[in-house]
Amino acid sequence: MRKNILVTGANGQVGSELQALVANGHYKDVNFYFTDKEILDITDYGAIEAFIKEHSVDTIVNCAAYTAVDKAEEHSDDVYAINTTAVAHLAKLAKEYSLALIHLSTDYVFDGKTHSPLSEDAPTNPQGIYAKSKRDAEEKILEIAPKGAIIIRTSWIYSHTGHNFVKTMLRLGQERDALNVVCDQIGTPTYARDLARTILEILESDYDFSRDPEIFHYSNEGNCSWYDFAQAIFEISNIDCTITPISTKEYPTPAKRPPYSVLSKEKIKKEFNLTIPYWRDSLKSCLSLIDVEKSKRAKIGVIGSGFIANGLAKLLEKHPDYQLQKVLTRTDISKREDFIRPDLLTNSLDDLIESCDLIVEASGDAIYATESIDKILKADIPVVTMNSEFHVTTGSYFVDKGIVTEAEGDQPGVEAILHEEALAMGFKPLAYVNIKGFLNENPSREEMEYWGGRSNLSLEMVTSFTDGTKVEIEQALVANGLGATIVQEGLMKIKSDSMLEAGTILAEKAKELGEPVSDYVLSPKLPAGVYIVAEHDEEQTGALRYYKLGDGPYYILERTYHLCHLEIIKTIKRILDGGDVLLNNSKNPRFSVAAIAKHDIKAGETLKKGIGSFDVRGEAVFIKNHPNHVPIGLLANAEFIRDVKEGAIVTFDDVKLPQSLALDIWHKIREQVTQA
Repeated sequence: MRKNILVTGANGQVGSELQALVANGHYKDVNFYFTDKEILDITDYGAIEAFIKEHSVDTIVNCAAYTAVDKAEEHSDDVYAINTTAVAHLAKLAKEYSLALIHLSTDYVFDGKTHSPLSEDAPTNPQGIYAKSKRDAEEKILEIAPKGAIIIRTSWIYSHTGHNFVKTMLRLGQERDALNVVCDQIGTPTYARDLARTILEILESDYDFSRDPEIFHYSNEGNCSWYDFAQAIFEISNIDCTITPISTKEYPTPAKRPPYSVLSKEKIKKEFNLTIPYWRDSLKSCLSLIDVEKSKRAKIGVIGSGFIANGLAKLLEKHPDYQLQKVLTRTDISKREDFIRPDLLTNSLDDLIESCDLIVEASGDAIYATESIDKILKADIPVVTMNSEFHVTTGSYFVDKGIVTEAEGDQPGVEAILHEEALAMGFKPLAYVNIKGFLNENPSREEMEYWGGRSNLSLEMVTSFTDGTKVEIEQALVANGLGATIVQEGLMKIKSDSMLEAGTILAEKAKELGEPVSDYVLSPKLPAGVYIVAEHDEEQTGALRYYKLGDGPYYILERTYHLCHLEIIKTIKRILDGGDVLLNNSKNPRFSVAAIAKHDIKAGETLKKGIGSFDVRGEAVFIKNHPNHVPIGLLANAEFIRDVKEGAIVTFDDVKLPQSLALDIWHKIREQVTQA
C-alpha cells in the first residue's frame, strides 16, 4: 500500500467513511492526510503542489465535489472550478510527480435513455451543469493521462452523515403522514461506507498503477426507483408514512436527471475480486448505525416556548450531538403552529423529565422556574438556565441540590466566561460591566407596544429591558455569582461612551472597597455586550501595550456581542462533558433585586406580574439593608394591602402574595442571609 495518501473532500460522505474505516483499521505504517477546503483549496494549483511536496504524497483520493445538483444550474463557475478545473490540477500533479490518483465521478454523465446496465465504455451525454462538469473532469484525466489514474463512477450515494436521500426521508417520514416520491427514475443506491471500503481495497491491492487511466463503475447490487428506495427506508425503520408514486413530470427540478442509470459492475468485480452487497442489505446496515447514533445523542428538553426557546429549538434540530426531545409550555398546544416543532410541545413537566438527559429552563419566570427546577433536580437531571430572574430570586437554594447553571449567551453568562478567561491569563478583575444603550425607568405603554412590535419581543420583556429591571437583575447575579459587590443600591449606571473611562471609575471604586464591583454603563454609542476591567502584573505592562490593550494600569477585556439562544449550546456541552457550573447565585447571596413603585399604588390594587410591568421596576439592593423587601421576581398575582408611594421599595407588609415554593424558599434565603 502507498505510504502518504492525500484524501480531499474528507468531510463529505465518502471522505467521512474513509476516515472512520482508517481510524478503525490497521494502517500504522500509512499516513492519511484528510483535508477539506479549509485545509487545502484544490482550486489552487500552487497550494496542492506545496502540500504534495511537504507531505511526500504518493497517492491522491479525490472525494471533493460540488454535489448540489439543482443549485449547480445557477452557479456554473463555482461548479466547474471544483468539479473540473481542480480535477485537472490533481491530474497534472499526479502525472508530474508520478502519483496514483483515484477520482470519484457519477452516473449522471449518462442521459438515461438506455434500459440495461451501463458499462464503462457506454457513450456519455450529461444533461445538466453538475453532470457536464463531472464528465468534463473525466475527459481531463483521460487527456492528461497520469499513469495509474482510476475514475470510479458511482450513483445515489448515502450514509449516516451529511445530507442525503436516506436522512431526508427519515426526517420527512417522522414529520409528515404522507409523501410523494418519483417512481420513474431507476438507479442503484450506494452506501458510502461500501464505496470507501472498496477504495481502500484498491489501494491495498496489487493493481498496476503504471497503467493508462481506467474507468470503473461501482454501486451496490440491484436497482430500484426513488419510490422503492423510500419504501424500503420506511419499512426497515418502521416509519408509518404513506408514499404515493409520482412521475418526474409531476416533480420538475432545475437539473434534469437520467431516467435510467444502473451501472454494470462486472469490470471492477473482476479486476479487484470484489463481492458487492445488495442495496437493501447495505441500507439496513446504514439504518442500524443511524439508530445507534441516535441513541447516543443527548436528549435535550426545553422549558419555555418564546423567543429564546424557539431559537434554541431550531439550533438543536440540526445539531449532530443533541436531540430536541420535548418542550414544556404553558400555552395552548393546539394554537402553537408558530413553534418550530409543535409536535414536541407538552404541558406536562413529568413528561419532560421522563424523556430528557438535560433540560434548558428559559421561561423567564422565577416562580414557575423554581417549581420546575425543584422537580428536575430531584430526578437527578442537570439544568441549564437562561433565567437570571430565577437565580437572583431562589437560585441560591438550589446550589447544592444538583447541577443548575446560568448559560453563556445572556450577559451574566458571558461575563462569567470572560471572568474565567481573565483569571486563566493572570488578570485580576476589578469590575464586571454590562453595556446598556438606553434607560427609561418609567416608559409609557404606548412606547413599549411600539418597540415590542418592532423587536418581536413580548411587552413584558421589552419593558423590563427599558426600565432597567433586566440589567439590575443581571448585575446582581454577577455580583453574587462572581464574588463582587455593588457600589451603591440601584447601581451607578455611569453615562459614558468610553469603556475605559467608565471602567476606570468602577476600578477605582473597587480599589476603595477592596473587592471587585458589578455595574453597568449607559451609552447609545457603545456596542451591545459586556466587559471586564482588570489589572495585571507590572512586568506584563510592555507586552500588554504591544497587544494594544493600552498603558494600564486598567485593561479592558470585552465581548461586544451576546447571542443568547445560539450560545446556550456551549453550556449544554460544558455540562454534558462533565464541566463545572458556569454561574449561579452562590450559596450565600448578598444582593437581591427589590420592587420599586413607579407611581403611587393604592391598597386594594392588584399586580399580575412585577417584572416588565408599568407599576414597579427592579433595583439591586443589599439584602441585609432591606430584609423585608419583596424581590421583584416574587411579585406576581399580588394584592396591595397598604398604599405604596412612588419610588418606595415594596415590602412584605405592603402586599399579600399567593403561597408558592418560591416564596417559601425566599424566606429561607432571607433568614440565612440576615442571621449570618
